Amino acid sequence: MKQLKYIAFMLLFGAVCACNKLDIAPVNIVQDKDLFTDAGMQAYMAALYSRMPIEDFKYSAGDGTEGFNTWNQIALPMLNTGENANRNNGGFVNPARGYWKSGYQVIRYSNYLIENLPAYAASLTQPKVDKWIAEARFIRAFTYFALVKRYGGVPITSQVQALNANVEELQIPRNSEQEVYDFILADLDYAITNMNEASEQKGRVNKNIAAAFKSRVALFAGSKARYGTQYVVDGVMLNGIPAAKANDYFKLSFQAAKMIEGKYSLYKKTWSPTDKIASANNYAALFLDTESPETIFSKGYSFVENVHSFDAVYSPPHMTSTYGDRFNPTLDYVELFDGLPKNSRGEIQTTKPDGTYIVYDYVEQLFENCEPRLRGTVLLPGQAFKGLRTDLRRGTFIESIDPATPIQKLVPEGSTAAYSSNPFYNPNVKQAGTWNSQVPIVLSTGQSINPTGLDGPTSSNNATVTGFHGRKYLNPNVSAALTKLHESTQSWIEIRYAEVLLNRAEAALELAQHGVNNLDGVDLQNDAFVQINAIRERAGAVLLTDQGELSAGAALAPGTGVGSYVLAPTRGLQLVRIERRKELAFEHKLWWDMLRWRTADLEVNSRIWRKLNPFLFAKGSVPEAPDYVKGKYIFDARLEERNSRFTVATKYYYEAIPGAEIAANPKLKQNEQY
Repeated sequence: MKQLKYIAFMLLFGAVCACNKLDIAPVNIVQDKDLFTDAGMQAYMAALYSRMPIEDFKYSAGDGTEGFNTWNQIALPMLNTGENANRNNGGFVNPARGYWKSGYQVIRYSNYLIENLPAYAASLTQPKVDKWIAEARFIRAFTYFALVKRYGGVPITSQVQALNANVEELQIPRNSEQEVYDFILADLDYAITNMNEASEQKGRVNKNIAAAFKSRVALFAGSKARYGTQYVVDGVMLNGIPAAKANDYFKLSFQAAKMIEGKYSLYKKTWSPTDKIASANNYAALFLDTESPETIFSKGYSFVENVHSFDAVYSPPHMTSTYGDRFNPTLDYVELFDGLPKNSRGEIQTTKPDGTYIVYDYVEQLFENCEPRLRGTVLLPGQAFKGLRTDLRRGTFIESIDPATPIQKLVPEGSTAAYSSNPFYNPNVKQAGTWNSQVPIVLSTGQSINPTGLDGPTSSNNATVTGFHGRKYLNPNVSAALTKLHESTQSWIEIRYAEVLLNRAEAALELAQHGVNNLDGVDLQNDAFVQINAIRERAGAVLLTDQGELSAGAALAPGTGVGSYVLAPTRGLQLVRIERRKELAFEHKLWWDMLRWRTADLEVNSRIWRKLNPFLFAKGSVPEAPDYVKGKYIFDARLEERNSRFTVATKYYYEAIPGAEIAANPKLKQNEQY
């Protein structure tokens, strides 16, 4: 083991210099006797945690080291799901960034600790050794999960490979996908058994965190077994898990979720059953409150040594000093929420039966009764934020157009035609191509207004491409002038209790609909009903009235009701999946959900996301602030104006093994379709 004595220094030094070239260790720097001390272990563990593949504010599908550690979050998998859209990406965003080498470095460093630390139990004490090994096994499990959800089966290495071994000994073939999941679950079971309920310090794991993560991992494995397709090479099932194993994994998921019952709670510090605004603000606050009882595992940031750029890149354009406008929730997503007028297709209804627009007395009116969780997640037209207003307006009807005169829909339903194709439009609507360089409209009162809102949407499809901006995770307490790159410090919540309740509900219903009605004395369908209603109550959504609503009957077909585009094998599972989308959007979860459910290629096939365009009537309007005009509005719901089509091909259910890794190790077999 002499050749491994200096691996610790490389881990620590690499963490400090952010260097990933860690193949050759420097000699005579840090030896095991110095590493395996209380102080040495604190530093080693900090370095391991810093390398965990957490898909947070510095995760990207277009930049960074294998997709991590970059400020640039413009390209992300959530552009493929119907959660978000932005002007930079008009088609499928391939999330594959070749995360492999960095992952196996973390696994190697974890293995080194697991192998060598027991020899120092006498000086460190056995309880400390058990705890640190448990943490290392959690980190190893977390890293293997990042690999298995991307590639399926990958090589399992539970021991440190000798640096002086011959090449053939270092070349390990891929294990089956099931073997990798089972290996991860074994590591998590060890962590649960050997860790305390309280973390040693903030940001470190404990047994409850391991149980929460286990609920996620086992849910994925169950879904892969039930819905995945199998790809076998040389007798090894590299992709997919035998269908007979599905219920076993769903049981593990349910039990792990139930294990932490009473340890955490949904955030309700300012929630009110009667005050929609208070409940919306409560929901938004849970992502910013570092003392939230809902947060299970988070990654902290601090100025100036550890920062991100989420606010600068994702704020509405007139609420940031740079970038902005890349956080545009789609109308498809918004329409999932309760409290909005909708038609039989489940889409927002802003026209009368005769096809003319409903006229609203002010821009906020359409959303006044919406589910509070929507307002806590999305910035709606006219919404107050950062001491400003979300100024959303596609254009303005000239003053001679009377709001009392009915206006037919500007473009036909389902059309991708430009507004200019309607002869009525150009002579009667003023618009702008940019939000920050507009020719004002001078009203008959002598006052001036912008034809387009300061937050879009513009005629050239910038500022917003959907008619909305996002709110989740944005800091409302930083002024526009001080919203800059590399200065955001809000923590990323990797696991929260709402996700665990949703894991529990989904696992319970999967079991209840596949022959397991009761587990550990719990009525599973009723338990799913209880957990979904707990989420809905906090959200201010309409509660389910009876567990029978989570039925095994047919799901709504696309175009036949709210959320009917969310595919599922049964109506009950469709409701669970809709709830996951509403609750977990913009948290880097839904792309992986659609892959494990095997619905991505079916839901996203030449798909154009929908948008909502507000139009102001100049007649009678009064500018009350640079970003707020009081007046009458119509809203045009339509397909997104760029005609940008998104398609997820079936090959993307798994990523390609990086070519350089196959070249270095011929025993690695490539995934199907690559």
